[in-house]
Amino acid sequence: MSEFLGNTQGALAALYEILQTSVLQLFADPTQLSPNQSVVVAAPAMFVGAVLWTFWSGQRRTKVKLRAEFTPGKVYYHAPPPLKVIPCHTPFGMKLETYLRMADIPYETMYSWRMGPKGKIPWIEYNGEAMGDSGLIIEFLNREKGVDLNQSLSEADKAVSRAFTKMGEENTYWGGVRNRWIDNLDQMQELMEVSWIGMLLLRSLRVKRRRNLWAHGMGRHSKDEIEGIVEKDVKAISTFLGTKPYLMGDEPTEADAAVFGQLSEVCCAFPGSYMERLVTVEYPNLQAYFNRMKDRYWPDWGELTKTSVPLSVIEVLSSQYL
Repeated sequence: MSEFLGNTQGALAALYEILQTSVLQLFADPTQLSPNQSVVVAAPAMFVGAVLWTFWSGQRRTKVKLRAEFTPGKVYYHAPPPLKVIPCHTPFGMKLETYLRMADIPYETMYSWRMGPKGKIPWIEYNGEAMGDSGLIIEFLNREKGVDLNQSLSEADKAVSRAFTKMGEENTYWGGVRNRWIDNLDQMQELMEVSWIGMLLLRSLRVKRRRNLWAHGMGRHSKDEIEGIVEKDVKAISTFLGTKPYLMGDEPTEADAAVFGQLSEVCCAFPGSYMERLVTVEYPNLQAYFNRMKDRYWPDWGELTKTSVPLSVIEVLSSQYL
């Protein structure tokens, strides 16, 4: 029996090596694949394609499975597990959890890769119902909990606050999508601690990100044009912030959760990128602002990032939020 197991393990190891070599050859020069290598690559490729198709097409039809028991009035916050550099690898997750901390709303984090009712992450469960979209969740909780982080602002200041929030989330954010998925995808393998197979799946998801960028409109610009747009956004935030401790003044408001969410990704998850350079070199008051928010609302940052674990293939397939 031990000899049989040894032979089986050896055969599997050899097949794995052939598959890895063949896939690498596929990306390097597919014309040099031998017939045997083509067969080895084709079979798993068809399997992965079927999984992706099932996942993408079934995502819209899948209803969110809610917990059977819940504490009334408690927020159950669904987010992906922390990575080694950041507690949540999506700016909208960082925004929502920062808001919960700013507003002192009790919540329980449910680390998972399950998408919410809008097919995205983060999302929450509250009193037996699922809610998606960080902005709409914050509006709901403001009403439900009687929270108003903007109570010190004038109507004009509230308008400015909303404008900066939407600029970051509807414009600057897409520069980050381009930077992560198109220009620096290889960095995600180390950042997200995925295997080479997981990395191949991430590459397959790149096509979808290109479509998203094109549909939004940002993807219709050249790389240089996008970088120019993002730089103007970052400069605007830096100029308006100036020497103030927080975006709208001496105390943080709702906009700070959103702006901090975007900057946390830039400062921690885009190493060596032009976006990181803008924040850390060109406009250092944004780096100081990020550190100020982090120190005030995330004293457990280091503890959380120590709990990161490598992503499995299934989790990579689920990472549509990135």
